[in-house]
Amino acid sequence: MLIRLALISFILLTACNPLQPPKSDPPQLPEKYAAPAESTEQRPDRWWQSFNDPQLDQLQEQMLSGNLDLRQSLYRLDQLDALRRTSGAGLWPSLSANASAGRDRTPSAAGESTSSSYRGSLAASYEIDLWNRLHDKEQAAEFRRQAGEKEAESLLLSLTAQLAENYFSAGEQRAQIALLQQQIERNEKLLATATDRYRAGLASAEEIYQAQVSLVALQAQLPQLQTALVRSEQALALLLGRFSGEEVTTTATLPEPGTAGDNSLPASLLQQRPDISAAFLQLQAADHELAAALADKLPGISLSASLGRSVTRLSSGDIEGTFWSLAASLVQPLIDGGRRQAAVDQQQALRQQQATQMQQLLIKAVQDVETALVAERNSLLRYRQLQQQQHISQQTLELNQANYRSGLTSSSDLLNSELQQLNIRSQLISSQAGWLSSRISLARALGGSWMAEERKKQQNHLSAKEDK
Repeated sequence: MLIRLALISFILLTACNPLQPPKSDPPQLPEKYAAPAESTEQRPDRWWQSFNDPQLDQLQEQMLSGNLDLRQSLYRLDQLDALRRTSGAGLWPSLSANASAGRDRTPSAAGESTSSSYRGSLAASYEIDLWNRLHDKEQAAEFRRQAGEKEAESLLLSLTAQLAENYFSAGEQRAQIALLQQQIERNEKLLATATDRYRAGLASAEEIYQAQVSLVALQAQLPQLQTALVRSEQALALLLGRFSGEEVTTTATLPEPGTAGDNSLPASLLQQRPDISAAFLQLQAADHELAAALADKLPGISLSASLGRSVTRLSSGDIEGTFWSLAASLVQPLIDGGRRQAAVDQQQALRQQQATQMQQLLIKAVQDVETALVAERNSLLRYRQLQQQQHISQQTLELNQANYRSGLTSSSDLLNSELQQLNIRSQLISSQAGWLSSRISLARALGGSWMAEERKKQQNHLSAKEDK
């Protein structure tokens, strides 16, 4: 009785790890961004819907259900969940059944004797979690699983941004190709006109050569644009989980740039960034893994019990009965060559590394938002300025066209005006694409809340497919 009371007192007194390290605090966010506030535009949670493009919405849905990177990420979540269950199993007693049968023949002075034996038993074992070592391991695995969910959500956000970028990139290349082909057709007609004027003695050979050079220069730009279009379409096909030969519908026009967006966003929106949440969860897992490594240096108590029955059949008669055993063991590590201390040092360094990594990620996240806000505003400003420049250039072109028809100017002046107009229109398309890119970058930098629901939805779809 005295031993039992001493054991209970010892367990109660040592119910917590005296070497337990302090837990990490959540990341501290800035109060506001450095970018100035300008508007209070509301953005939809599924950010790509702000473009009001049904084709883009449809492609996003197809990507969410067909992307192979996302599918791999969901399978990794299954692995992390299995590891969590494996770690939690140590908190429970283990029970095993054993059975054996044998037959022996033994020579003796009185002759040979034969015996048969049968034995069956149940054996149980349990490790008392004195210092929460097993609990810390389970908690670390649980935080790793939760971090895996956030990483999958971060991948969802990244994939939707990649698809939108490639979708609008393909649209930009298509618009540039259409514009270039239109100008090539115009230059072919201008070359034919210059040739007719030359034959009539109204133009010099230099005008023909210049028209030819201009036409060839424009034609030389087509292959580069077509290659860029193919790359964007291939990237889209990969995101959708399709082969490149399958047709992917893309936009032929780009959305008109609108307002500069919501530059008065609170910095607390970064709490919706799944990668920041994942980094903090990984840091919490490191806290528990460090606590488990420290607890491994302390004494451990294990209990075991067995109960069974045996039967031995002899020529002289049967021997049968029930057997049982109870045992408790106390283990205190003394000399291990520094293995446990090295494990503690490793976990301590890993914890510091992840804390530093989280701090760096937070700083970069704030910078990403500020950069995207400035880029969006400046892209819109540049687009407006190019529109003014195009208007002036169009007036100059119309004047040169009228003068050319009246014979008051040469084809070289008209070609220069047309090339200038082409360059400005091309810059307008690139400026539209730049504004869209900054919008996508801002959406990626801010994160969102829709990814958790979408992850669960895709997990359910994947489980349903496997059950069939």
